[in-house]
Amino acid sequence: MKPDARLRPLPTKTPAPLAPGHLIRAVERSPLLLCLDYDGTLSEITADVGAAGPLTGVRAALEALSRLPGRVVAAVISGRDIATLRRLLGIDRGLMMVGTHGLEFSGTDGTVLTAEGAAAALPDLERVRNFVRAAVNGQSGFLVEDKRLALALHYRLAEREAARVLLDRIRRFVASKAPHLRMLEGKMVLEMLPNLECNKGSAVLWLVEHAGLANPHVAYIGDDTTDEDAFFALRGRDATTVLVGPAHPSFAAFRVEGPAEVAAVLIELADALTARASG
Repeated sequence: MKPDARLRPLPTKTPAPLAPGHLIRAVERSPLLLCLDYDGTLSEITADVGAAGPLTGVRAALEALSRLPGRVVAAVISGRDIATLRRLLGIDRGLMMVGTHGLEFSGTDGTVLTAEGAAAALPDLERVRNFVRAAVNGQSGFLVEDKRLALALHYRLAEREAARVLLDRIRRFVASKAPHLRMLEGKMVLEMLPNLECNKGSAVLWLVEHAGLANPHVAYIGDDTTDEDAFFALRGRDATTVLVGPAHPSFAAFRVEGPAEVAAVLIELADALTARASG
């Protein structure tokens, strides 16, 4: 059964700090499936969502890890669509990718698959797209991000009361006029997407099945509320789950302070494994 965020409990434990070299030691025992969120994990959170490039060293580390077939498979799992992830990362082959919260999948060869049933929601999504654009109507601080299979309204820079009023209007419209859609709350973003059992939990389990690794150790690193679905799905497995950001209750076992620490972990891992492979 696919994990459903609507059925899971709230986390109660605060993750422990991730020890240096943890993933290096893990890959000594098993092949590694390395799953990474994008915004707030590989990049800093930015108001300009179209320009959120990866931190220095991340792209080179991912490219190096992609050259270790059979030992490491790296995957990016994001609310972003795959086309945008490829543009921001500057990588279109060698990584697995899951986009739009599990509605799109691509293997290391770059072939993109769409979740079954997503097409049925497209008329509702078009109706909501038109409503949201008209409702925003030039109001400052709002950004509409069109992902083809989903629509996201970012309100990080909006005045609080204006955001509350607009979000309430959108929620009422979706609830009454778009039965094939669901709403997903993230960090200062409201998303409308097909009402399918797709989330980062089901996505990471899909990757475990399709990565081509025998009994991999799974690492998942992410910062957002949507990443809790993946942390929850990996409980009881041979896995390392890492929350990015300030300490708070989470289903992740470990934590790092921010994207800079994630970049350091990836660079350390890539350097160590590349040195061993060449030695």
